[in-house]
Amino acid sequence: MIQNYKVDQSATFESLLFLSCEPKTAFGDSFRQETTKDGLPKWEAQLVARFRQFGRATNEIIKVGLAAEQQPGAELAPATPVHLIDFEIGVMDKKDRDGNVTGAQVWYRCSEVRSTAATGRARGGQASSEAAAS
Repeated sequence: MIQNYKVDQSATFESLLFLSCEPKTAFGDSFRQETTKDGLPKWEAQLVARFRQFGRATNEIIKVGLAAEQQPGAELAPATPVHLIDFEIGVMDKKDRDGNVTGAQVWYRCSEVRSTAATGRARGGQASSEAAAS
């Protein structure tokens, strides 16, 4: 079973800091970048997510998948505070070779990585609705 959930970033994280973004490579072929069904290149951004757990600050590196023509975050320096557009988490059953559920597999994805300091200019993916309204 696969389930996707939209993430309210301001209620979930104290901060999200950009680390890097690299092409997502095809399984078994580290030289070929994966693409969507429409041929759009896939990327994997690494971020530091800071949140509170049991009253204590916790930091974890998360990998977030996205698709874009150009490298998302190319203009972002490491440790730049960011906001992820259309950020969601996906969860699906993890199964063994016999098809028995052994746990859960979790992934993150978004449509765009944008600096929180950006003023109407989209970073990474397509133009934002803010930029289109200007």
